[in-house]
Parts: sequence; C-alpha cells; structure tokens
Amino acid sequence: MRTRESFLTLMAELEGDYQELGRAAAQNRRAWERIQNGANDPIDWGALGFTLHFAYGILENYFLRVSKFFENDLPPDRWHKSLVEKIALEIADVRPALLADEASKRHALDLLRFRYRFRNLYGEDLDPKKTAEVQKIAFDFIKDFSKMHADFREKLRAIAGELG
Repeated sequence: MRTRESFLTLMAELEGDYQELGRAAAQNRRAWERIQNGANDPIDWGALGFTLHFAYGILENYFLRVSKFFENDLPPDRWHKSLVEKIALEIADVRPALLADEASKRHALDLLRFRYRFRNLYGEDLDPKKTAEVQKIAFDFIKDFSKMHADFREKLRAIAGELG
C-alpha cells in the first residue's frame, strides 16, 4: 500500500534525477557548443554522443522509478521500449501519464534508439548529420521535460495530499 511518505520519497528521488539531468544537459550544451564553434573530429562527436547517452540514461532511471512505484511489470525482453510506451500512458486510478503528448513519447524513443546505437558502435564513428538530428531532439525534449517534471510532481503531490 502506498502512503503519503512513499509518494514524498518518490518525489524526492525524481527531483534528484531531474537535477542530475540538468548536469547532463549542461555537459551536452558544452559539447554541442564545441562542435558549433568548429570542432569536427570524431572524438568531438563521440563526446557529444556520450552526453546524449548519459542524459537518456538519467531519463530512463526516472521513468523506471515511476514504473516500479506504480506498476512494476515490464517484460524482461525489450523492456526499455516498453518502459517509454508505458510511461506515456495515463492509467486511470493508478497514475497520471508522465510524457506530455505523442511527440514527447516519439522523441524519448528516438533518444532510446540513439543510446542503443551509441552503446553498440564497434569500429565506427558517429555520423555527424544523424547525431546533429538527435541533438536537436534531445535539446527540445530536455527543455520540454522541465514542464513535464513539474506537472508530474504536482499530480503526485495532489495524490499524496489525499492520503493525509
């Protein structure tokens, strides 16, 4: 049974993840600025890819906390994609949706695909054009996530308030 305290704990953990996302976003901006200022070595694109990978890992941790708190039933195979799809659902009488709309879900899945690609690069460099496209998606998603995070926390606060 969930209690007011368990909701407050979840909110604190999510806030910690959100703060860590801010740190990852700052590193991402620095890596992107270097490229925008002329750095074009594969190592620069690799550094940018690492910051995208890092940011998505934090987002996935956030999503996983929410899913485990409310449902805790992800399939053992392909759970990463399932997690994003589930976190976009509003589950009546259980929890609100976290991802604000279909575009947010699509962008989270794009970031997941990039993370998978980045983790499985063997003997090849990142494609600068494709990486720049993912960078734009990540920049927009992280900016929009601020509001999603705030809205979700307010909904959790309201549920916790009802519990006393």
